[in-house]
Amino acid sequence: MSKNTNDDFFVGWSGEVPKNYASKGRLFFFGSLTAILLVGVLFVVNQRPYKKSEYEYRLTRELSGYLVQHPVWGIRIKENGMIKTIPLVGYGKTGPASTLAKMTETHNLREGTMVTLKGKLTHFQGKYLMELTDMENSLVSAGEEIMPERKITMQGIKTLEGEIVDPKCFFGVMNPATKAVHRSCAIRCISGGIPPLLAIRDNGEFVDYYFLHDADMQSVAQSILPYVGVPVRISGETAIYDDWKSMIIEPEALQLSLLKEKKAMLAFSICN
Repeated sequence: MSKNTNDDFFVGWSGEVPKNYASKGRLFFFGSLTAILLVGVLFVVNQRPYKKSEYEYRLTRELSGYLVQHPVWGIRIKENGMIKTIPLVGYGKTGPASTLAKMTETHNLREGTMVTLKGKLTHFQGKYLMELTDMENSLVSAGEEIMPERKITMQGIKTLEGEIVDPKCFFGVMNPATKAVHRSCAIRCISGGIPPLLAIRDNGEFVDYYFLHDADMQSVAQSILPYVGVPVRISGETAIYDDWKSMIIEPEALQLSLLKEKKAMLAFSICN
């Protein structure tokens, strides 16, 4: 019987690798390495850039202004000749209500009271929120001065398309803080008392924001939780408070619809 010299046989403990095996091994190794690097480069190149939001977690600031309750709890300040409202949020995934209630036990706080608060700021596109990081100890001082009359501009009924987000994460604590990747976190934040916000996009960029509440300025969180983090269309009465906007939603007749191309995604999200 003739011997086939091309039929190499490799014994692992022998310490010698036939040339045929070695060349195929090198080809497989470098081919796999090239493919992995190519996939990595394509993944990075096709990623959407992070929005330029910021959470000042290493810096505690003090702000003085008038305490306001509508459309959400905030501190109304004057900066560079302009009136701004800095919405307040609690520490962690909570709203400010319980913290402000504890402050009220020791100080006669009400809407319009002049206060100095300390906390950490989160901001994006010139809009700021303050986290009351030290909870009830975030109150530095409180006075008796009552703020001047506040101008509220009603904008009429509008139908808007956007995404419901939790503003604390959206404006800097998390990045990204939208869509399915952040949906479960946003639901927990809104459930914890952080007011829901409708973020409006135009050509892929965020351009406008509306806090959502009912006609009595109460939370609509439980009504909108199934629709957080997905594209929606909402109708309601809109208004402007300083540099923020709001929309009134009636929970009993919630005029909120999912955009057609995302219905399957919502059904999947609710079931899971």
